[in-house]
Amino acid sequence: MCRMLALALLSLASVALLPGCAGMAEADPAQPLAIKGALTYPARTALPPGATAVVELRDNAAGEGRVVAERRITLGGAQVPIPFEFAVDRAKLVEGRAYAVRGGVVVEGRPAWATEPVPIDPKAARIDVGTLTMTPVRAEAFVSKFRCGDQPASIGFTRDTMRMTVGAETFDMRQVVAASGAKYEAANDPSTTFWSKGKSAMVTVRGRAYPECALGNAGAKPFRATGNEPGWRLDLDEKQMTLTADYGNTRVVAPQPAVETTADGKRYVASTREGPLAVTVRDQRCADTMTGMPYPNTVVVQFGGRTLNGCGGDPASLLQGAEWVVEDINRAGTIDRSRATLRFGVDGRLGGGASCNTYTAQYSITGEGLTISNAASTMMACAPAVMQQERLFLDVLAKTQRFSITPDGALILHADGGRTITARRG
Repeated sequence: MCRMLALALLSLASVALLPGCAGMAEADPAQPLAIKGALTYPARTALPPGATAVVELRDNAAGEGRVVAERRITLGGAQVPIPFEFAVDRAKLVEGRAYAVRGGVVVEGRPAWATEPVPIDPKAARIDVGTLTMTPVRAEAFVSKFRCGDQPASIGFTRDTMRMTVGAETFDMRQVVAASGAKYEAANDPSTTFWSKGKSAMVTVRGRAYPECALGNAGAKPFRATGNEPGWRLDLDEKQMTLTADYGNTRVVAPQPAVETTADGKRYVASTREGPLAVTVRDQRCADTMTGMPYPNTVVVQFGGRTLNGCGGDPASLLQGAEWVVEDINRAGTIDRSRATLRFGVDGRLGGGASCNTYTAQYSITGEGLTISNAASTMMACAPAVMQQERLFLDVLAKTQRFSITPDGALILHADGGRTITARRG
């Protein structure tokens, strides 16, 4: 017997049973997944001529992940029910991942009606989800979730605005002109922005640029913090906290408690057989006392009557995000109107302008420092002084050994022989 799917209507206590039988026939991997159904709503309200129906397949059951496939229907005065049908390339479907269909109607670029997400079986040959009932959009609809380094973020649309949530803060955003992609900024605060560029995005909150944001429903990366004298390490994931101290002689494991948001970070308190374990993570840069490696977080661990101080988070997140504009190369400044830049991607790639040409490279961070390798650039010719500056820039870049962040936010790349590159966020 075909299992029926329950569709929970927004703001209603009742549920509607969907008659769709998710393809009893075995799917042919070479053939696309066919999905069909219809959209309706119970209100006796006519849709305006400029309305557009949108149906999406997203890669998690809550309908908040990556858009795998989409069908847009210009209604041109047509009314409900609105039939839809679209095909999904099975090569885009990941084994073991959950998927959901949801639909809605957009009026003048803003969601006006929306359904709840409907989970589907991606292994089916074809799926008929039946008639999906839409309700008026009052809360956020068509929500997309991102992860910006260790920081989760999401955007959603109400009828009147786009809303961005970063951590515990929510901002109402308005669209502004951008050279590419779609850019939004917070009302009355142009230093808080969301800039979407395909499957990635850039988020800045009150001038603070987060690492490049990736769209998807991946869980948070494990958080690690370390300290010295005595050596200790804290590992925190979605399930537990593990403290290893006294150079490995002490090990404490505790289920991760609910996070408490503080004015400048987060705090975790867990009960263990050995006593309470409290961890405070502050959004304040920290430098390792032995290697000098900068980290995004200052961490304090309290356990067994002791207080352990150290650094945590991913050092790469300090490099990633908005572009860095070079203002000095080996303490000689830069030539006016030349432009050297650095953009560190979350995929380990580095690129930008070298003064005249553009370049690409790879970078990696170890416990000891920063390595940049496999640099390649275009071959345009510019004025001799600019070309000389470019050669120096690329040479220092290739021999970078470590990096630091000054108290006022400048990035310094340190190479052999005391040579440096200094840059600031563009």
